[in-house]
Formats: sequence, C-alpha cells, structure tokens
Amino acid sequence: MVARIKLWLAAAGAFVLALGAAYWRGRSVADAAAERERLEDYVETRKRMDEVGRMSDADAARDFLADRLRDRNK
Repeated sequence: MVARIKLWLAAAGAFVLALGAAYWRGRSVADAAAERERLEDYVETRKRMDEVGRMSDADAARDFLADRLRDRNK
C-alpha cells in the first residue's frame, strides 16, 4: 500500500517536473526569438543610418529632415 502511494507520488512529481521543464524551455526559446528580432531591427536601423551619410552643414540636415517629414505625411 505504501509502495503504491510512493509510486503515485513519484509519477506525479515527474509529471510536474516535465511541465516545469517544458515551460522554461518555451520561455528560453521565446527570449531568444525576441533578442534575435531586436538585433535584426538594430541592423536595419544601422543600415538606414549609414545610407544617409554624414551631414556637416546644419541647413542641409534641416532640409533633409523637412523633406523626410513631408514624404512620411503623404
């Protein structure tokens, strides 16, 4: 009788442990996917920044930003 109860408790413990492991594995996969997406966004932003080039003239930079604002509002 006691052996049967121990067996049931061990089975229940193994089941809970398996659920916990699956939960933590899912969290780590989701965290890795979120980090990958964040890094891809950074690369895309960095490429756009590099395409623009460097503007040493304040008037040119102001004109560029005004043009970009007009293009976004179309």
